[in-house]
Amino acid sequence: MSWKGFVRFSGRRALSAIMELLVLSIVVFFIVRLIPGDPAAGFFSANTQPTPEQLEELRTKLGLNLPWYQQYFQWIGGVASGDFGASITTPFPVGSQIAARLPYSVELALLASVFAMVFGVLLGFVSGTHPDGWQDGLSRSVAFVFLSVPSFIVAVALLLLNSRGPKLKLIGATPFLADPLANLGQMLLPALVLALGLGAYISRYTRSSLVEDASRPYVRTLRSVGTSPKAISWFSLRNAMIPVSTVMAVELASLVGGTVVIEQVFSIPGMGTYLINAIKQHDYPAIQGSIFVIGAVYVVLNLVVDLLYPVIDPRVRVAQ
Repeated sequence: MSWKGFVRFSGRRALSAIMELLVLSIVVFFIVRLIPGDPAAGFFSANTQPTPEQLEELRTKLGLNLPWYQQYFQWIGGVASGDFGASITTPFPVGSQIAARLPYSVELALLASVFAMVFGVLLGFVSGTHPDGWQDGLSRSVAFVFLSVPSFIVAVALLLLNSRGPKLKLIGATPFLADPLANLGQMLLPALVLALGLGAYISRYTRSSLVEDASRPYVRTLRSVGTSPKAISWFSLRNAMIPVSTVMAVELASLVGGTVVIEQVFSIPGMGTYLINAIKQHDYPAIQGSIFVIGAVYVVLNLVVDLLYPVIDPRVRVAQ
């Protein structure tokens, strides 16, 4: 892999990521406008019945009466400069709300990724090193259960058990910088619940990689020279971790947007909670900004994975 080839590859992937973000912004802009209801009406309290004149005046103030293309270019121009606009239903700018809430979602996704990686690799290693044995059957059954049961059901069940037992503080979230220990105490259980399905998926991926690696010629060579099965297993695990780490990096991007349900159950003030409240109130700027940021995180993390993959797996060669 030459540096020139890598630079050209990086440039192509960066350009592709920019195009993906552009398409994402267009899709988000138009999908938001398909949501039933008048966004201007959300500006008024539930006990207030605005007049048509008041609604029209507010639409003019918010720019909702402009042609769609003017609205889009105003919005995307602001996003490019870091301005996501003003929220319709709250007195706070959308950008400041996202900046305050995104760390909770990212922290939850990171913790869930760590749990999923540890749990998934260990379970997959036990399964892959004993194919068709009772260990394999038990591990695959556990993975199947975790893949089948929705995470929100597990979350609700744990909260009910907590209410009848230890009564730990599991609702809400303390800012990490304010009290790291309290923050982790509240975030560990939601992260563990979020990690179960992903960990089961990783375990199956690890198992298949180990079983496939066991049939390769180098493994037969190692066995023929008397290498212990334990040493061969650990060597195979190193090779299996290359595709597994790539899958984990991609899934981390999905987790940032996949925390919506868990955040709602545990009342974590992250991006998911903010997005759902914005949808309920027809807050166009908040909905657009939330979805775009979640999508942008996914695109950027995928770009990072693509650029790091030749480093993760030296066998990969970047096209010249």
